[in-house]
Amino acid sequence: MKETEASQTQGAGLSRARRMLDALPAIVCVLDRAGPRLTGHNAALVRALGCTEAELLSRGVEALSARIHPDDLAGLAARAAQLEAARDGEVAEGELRARGIDGRELRFAVRAQVFTRGEDGAAREIFLSAEDVTERRHREQRLHRSEALLAALCDHAPALVHVKDGDGAFLLASRSLEELAGAAPGSMLGRTDKDFFPPEVASVFRDVERFVRASGAPFEAEETAPHAGGERTFYTIKFPVGGDGIPEGAIAGVSVDITRVKAAEREREAARDELLAAQQDTIRELVTPLLPIAEGVLVMPLIGFFDSARADRIIETLLQGVERHSARIAIIDITGVKAVDVQVAEMLVQAARAAGLLGAEVVLTGIQPAIARTLIELDVDLRGLVTEGTLQGGIAHACPVGRARGGQDTRAPHRG
Repeated sequence: MKETEASQTQGAGLSRARRMLDALPAIVCVLDRAGPRLTGHNAALVRALGCTEAELLSRGVEALSARIHPDDLAGLAARAAQLEAARDGEVAEGELRARGIDGRELRFAVRAQVFTRGEDGAAREIFLSAEDVTERRHREQRLHRSEALLAALCDHAPALVHVKDGDGAFLLASRSLEELAGAAPGSMLGRTDKDFFPPEVASVFRDVERFVRASGAPFEAEETAPHAGGERTFYTIKFPVGGDGIPEGAIAGVSVDITRVKAAEREREAARDELLAAQQDTIRELVTPLLPIAEGVLVMPLIGFFDSARADRIIETLLQGVERHSARIAIIDITGVKAVDVQVAEMLVQAARAAGLLGAEVVLTGIQPAIARTLIELDVDLRGLVTEGTLQGGIAHACPVGRARGGQDTRAPHRG
């Protein structure tokens, strides 16, 4: 009875061990080197080979070898041979490629160790375990590629790229940033702006990063930084970053050197200002033309409406012309003026008085009936102004025939 119970207990233990092995995701099998043949395996190997238990027992080694990449079979045999001199418990590890049931190439991490020995002590059975590491290797390859791309970006990007932790210490710095700061490759990591830039510059950088952390939003601005060749201007975007393995409060920044762009903008602005000034000069000349018609005689025809700025330009132009041409008479023709108000009337009086101070007489021509009525209603004091009805009359006043011939001028001017 006790033997039966012991047998049952042992059988239950073996069944439990078998279920445990079958539950493993890794492939487990025992290879008899004498066969060679498989003397044990778990369900994972059956699933990996896509065959039945019977097929596996009859042609297990053959089926297994057919799936392993030919270039890796020799390496697997070499590792098995190494176990000849291995001590119990010593493990040989390696990696091999195998074809899955869907035809995809898979990668397995393989461990082998002596399972049983013959009477001569030589290794007889080998215990093999294989874990599918295909996705892990793919992830590692992607990570390695990402790291390589990031390193290449940091080494070759003309823009300044950096990442700082919550205390402002550099976690990443591009080579261009290191060159700007005069730092050796890799020497900025773990250090802060104050180790490389003047205190006032480092303080500005720190304040901006505090604002980004507080707002949780990107920040764009123009920043300046000292450089051996002169101050440089950068267009900078700073933004919070987060994720697995990234310290809390980390800030990333990308800065593009726009020093030459800003210099070009200043040159364009200067050229634009010069062009506008030239245009204004041309407009002033067109709006307030001053025409010399005879020696010592100028004519200024006025048209349109007036504002204070234009009135000032008229007086300025008139006085400059009187001085430049040593004029004795300046004719202001208002035939084309639409309306006269107090401002226009005062301008005419001021022009006459100012010209008089330079020794010139002002003749006002082209006064229309409506304008004459307005001047009377405004009670404008036109004393000091000579008035003529038409421009022709003003020219005749300035250049009488008798005077032109050297005789006496007998014409009496009309004075306001």
